[in-house]
Amino acid sequence: MKIRNGFVTNSSSSSFIIGKANDNTVTIDSVYQEIKEFYKQYYKSCSEMYSYVEEYYPDVFEVVTEKRGKYLHSKKSWDCTKIADTQLRLMFGIDHYEELPGVIDWINCETYKDYVNFWISKMEIGVHAPFYIRDFSCNDPYVPLDFSTQMIECSGDNGNGIESDILDWYFPNFEGAVYGCDRCSAQYYCKKDRSKECEPMAESFKRKGIPEDKVCLYVLGKICVCSECGYLPDYVVERLEEISEYSCNHMG
Repeated sequence: MKIRNGFVTNSSSSSFIIGKANDNTVTIDSVYQEIKEFYKQYYKSCSEMYSYVEEYYPDVFEVVTEKRGKYLHSKKSWDCTKIADTQLRLMFGIDHYEELPGVIDWINCETYKDYVNFWISKMEIGVHAPFYIRDFSCNDPYVPLDFSTQMIECSGDNGNGIESDILDWYFPNFEGAVYGCDRCSAQYYCKKDRSKECEPMAESFKRKGIPEDKVCLYVLGKICVCSECGYLPDYVVERLEEISEYSCNHMG
């Protein structure tokens, strides 16, 4: 069963949990290959849609090319745009507002490690990656490929997209319920009775004997796709949701 929970955050954030804790068929690279195929199809659809618009809808849309990439600018009223947009979605599977980023050649990266190295060099000139991938089953350092932290490498519960934050997206106040009120994000305004809501959850969790540094792995799942920038196209978001155990996509 796929469970989707929304979450509240001060920034645009996305998270997709793929695979169960003991699923050895799911790895960072296997997930990366799937995402790469999603993006290849998305880029292809965008290019085909822009070419179609230039030929058949030149009075409705203008194809704009800027440093950030390509996008469609509407020349007509919303009612007229909506009619054309319906046709475009039927033909290409995307809406007219979807953009083709200026940097798309990362899809030539064979492995996720290649992808990380590709974007590290781009970040030095102010460009960040559309996503990065975490593996909750190991404590190896990871690289948060965005600008929300100055850290080049993170490990465990530090840096960007920390375990406690990700867990809280899906199970608000989980840490407080399990480890005590002093670790609860709602401690300053919560008036709930611990004996009714928090203590039963804490007892249930402790009986399972899950190490604290493996909470995300056993409560959520194995592989986490993160995007703190909010730049994931709707097309890719929809495909990721289809293969996820848990998913959140918030544009703030």
